[in-house]
Amino acid sequence: MFTIKAGDLSAILDKVAAHRPADSDMDYLDMIVLDCTRRWLYAVAGDRTIAIARIPVKGAHWIAPIAYDDASALRGWLESADHVTVEHRLDSGRPLLHFTEGAAQMTVPVASDMADLPWRALLRAAAERPSADWGAVRLRAEDLALWEHAGEEAEVHAAGGAALVIRSGPDFIGLHMPCTRSRSGDPLEGWSASVRSRLFLYGGMPYEVGAVYADRRGARWRITARPEPGQEPVIVGADDSCVALPLSVVLAVGGPLMRLPF
Repeated sequence: MFTIKAGDLSAILDKVAAHRPADSDMDYLDMIVLDCTRRWLYAVAGDRTIAIARIPVKGAHWIAPIAYDDASALRGWLESADHVTVEHRLDSGRPLLHFTEGAAQMTVPVASDMADLPWRALLRAAAERPSADWGAVRLRAEDLALWEHAGEEAEVHAAGGAALVIRSGPDFIGLHMPCTRSRSGDPLEGWSASVRSRLFLYGGMPYEVGAVYADRRGARWRITARPEPGQEPVIVGADDSCVALPLSVVLAVGGPLMRLPF
């Protein structure tokens, strides 16, 4: 749980909202992901582009995909707020995001059935140095318009993996692909800690916050938060039920879990 300015939360939502999928076939990515760590709250959205904005917080480790319509409703609620308290919690066995300011409250369901958006892995891949220089980059006007809310000025870095990295100030970074490129500078400067995988060990096995796993029956599960010291991890069904269960229960019934690819 932490408290932030409503305007700061609105700003990071606005910076990434334009990157929702335009194709109806990509409904499984029609979301904004709120991704929390000890130091930062990130907002992430995209399909062929990915936009990541962040604000400093004193939080815990959790991840919450929010359907785009719910994110829009939250954005409207924030218009009349000043400072809001944000809490990731389980109510009736389902993960929720709860926002409060005084007597005003808003609860948003966590869409654990949405697809994984592995933005950390994608940024790490984009930061790899290409083996050769590339020529000029060609972008359409609508490509440029996607980044108009990133900030007043933006730096464009040609990176590895046939991608451009777009930066605006210290707290916005984006990924645009595919393109041709040339290389100069380090596009991930200042973001090294942010793009690391968030792993924890349980029963001698590593698990990653945000990752999706399958049990031996084929059921899909998502790790939505890293447990606090002394607490048992909770895993959430990556389907319409979004049921939350202790990890030990899922392992006892479904056997060892297999990490699914992105």
